[in-house]
Amino acid sequence: MKILQVYRSVPSEETKTLVEILNRDREAASFDLSVEAPDYDQLVEKVVAADQTVCWW
Repeated sequence: MKILQVYRSVPSEETKTLVEILNRDREAASFDLSVEAPDYDQLVEKVVAADQTVCWW
C-alpha cells in the first residue's frame, strides 16, 4: 500500500512520530505545502499514485 503524507506546515515531533507509525510496512512519500511555491502538478500526481493520503496541518 502506498501512502502520501502532505504537510501544510513544518511537522512537530508529535506529528513526526505519528507519521513514522503510519508509514510502517508501506511505501511512503511526502509533499510539503509550506514552501514558497509548491508544485501542485506534482502533488496531484502523488495523490493519484497513492492508495491513501494524510494531510497534516
